[in-house]
Amino acid sequence: MSRFEKILFSVNLLIYTFLFVFSFSYVDLNLTLSKNKYVLDFVGFMQGLGYFNRPLATAIYVIFLAIAFSFFAVNLWLFHKSRIGEKYLKCSVVLNTLILIFAYPYLSSDLFNYIFDAKIIVQYHTNPYTHKPLDFEGDEWLRFMRWVHRYSPYGPLWLILSTIPAVLGFGKFILNFFAFKIFIGLFHLLNSYLIFSTLRKVKIKNILLGTAFYALNPLFLIEGVANAHNDIVLATFLILIIYFYVNRQKAKSIIALLLGVLIKYIPMLTLPWIILGAFGKKILNYEKIVFLNFASMLIFTFVFSTFPIKVPFVPGGSTQVQFQPWYLFWTIPYIALLPIWSLMILGILISLGASLRYVPFLFYGDWSHAHTILFMQTATILPLVVGFLVIFIQKLLVKDK
Repeated sequence: MSRFEKILFSVNLLIYTFLFVFSFSYVDLNLTLSKNKYVLDFVGFMQGLGYFNRPLATAIYVIFLAIAFSFFAVNLWLFHKSRIGEKYLKCSVVLNTLILIFAYPYLSSDLFNYIFDAKIIVQYHTNPYTHKPLDFEGDEWLRFMRWVHRYSPYGPLWLILSTIPAVLGFGKFILNFFAFKIFIGLFHLLNSYLIFSTLRKVKIKNILLGTAFYALNPLFLIEGVANAHNDIVLATFLILIIYFYVNRQKAKSIIALLLGVLIKYIPMLTLPWIILGAFGKKILNYEKIVFLNFASMLIFTFVFSTFPIKVPFVPGGSTQVQFQPWYLFWTIPYIALLPIWSLMILGILISLGASLRYVPFLFYGDWSHAHTILFMQTATILPLVVGFLVIFIQKLLVKDK
C-alpha cells in the first residue's frame, strides 16, 4: 500500500475499533460474557454508559455514524478517482470483518434467537417449528433472550446451516456466540468476493468502486457483521443468482435461487427474470437482469414494510408492518453490482437513514415513546428526498452546460 493508503487504513482501524469497544455498552444486563475480572470491569463500565447515560451514548452513536459514513463516501470517491487500489480494499474488508466479528450485537437480539433455535435442534433434539424457547423452562440462556415466545420464522436451510456453529459451540454459550459471529461474518467476505468476481466477469469499468460500495458500507458492517443478521446469508444467494447467470451457468443460478428461498422466501421474486433470461427467446443482458431483480426487491421491500402480508415460515403467516435496516440486504447489493453514481448516492443516504432509526431506542431504552415512529419514518425518507433533490439539481446543471 502507498503511504496515503496506509493513513486511510489507520483511520479505518480507529473507526471500527471504536465501534467494537462501543458495542459493549449494550451487553444485556442479565448476560455475563466472562468471569474474568478485567472483562467484567470493562463491560460494567461500558454498560454504565449505554444503560445509565443514554443521552451521551446516543450522541456518541450519531457522531460515529457521521464519521463512518463520511469516511465511506470519501473512500468511494477515491476509488472512483483510482487514488486507492485493490490491496487497500482487501485489507480494509478483512480488517473490518475481523474486528466486528468480536463486537457485541448491540442493536439487535436476533443472534440469540439463531443460537437458541440451533440449540433446540442440536441439544434438545426437537423441532424449532413446533417448539419455542419458552418451552424449555430452566434453560439459563432464556434470561438474556428476547422473543422467547416465537417459533422459528426462518427457512429449513438456515436451520440446517445454523447447526454448524452450534456443533462447534460444544454447548457453551460463549463458544456458540463467537462460532455464530464468525460463521455469519465470513459471509460478508464471501459476498464481497462474489461482487468483485461478478463485476470483473462483466468488465465493469471500476470494479473496486462497486465492490467497495458493498464491502465498506457501514450499515452492512454493523447489521451484517456486528449484529449478525442472517440476511447477510440471504444476500449471498441473491448475489450468487447473478454470479452464475453472468457465467452462463443458468441451472446453477436457479439452484442458488431455490436454496435462497429455503433461507427466506424472498428470492422467489427473482424467479421470473431468471427463467426469462435462461429460457426466453431473447437473453436478458447483465444490466437488465440486475435492474429487474433490484426493482422487484425494491417494490417488495416497500410492500413488506408497509402492509401486513402472509409469508411462509412464520407461524400465523403475518409479518410486522415496519421497515428494518437489515432489509437493505435485499436491495443494496444490486446497486454494488450496477455501480451507477445516482443509485450509489441514494444507497448511501438510505443506509445512513436506516442506521439512524435506532436513535429513539438508544435514547429511551424502548420503542414506546411518542413520536418514535415519526422520527424513524423521517430518518428513513428525508435522506432519500435530499438525495433525489441533489441528483435532480446536478442533472439540471449538467444540462445547462
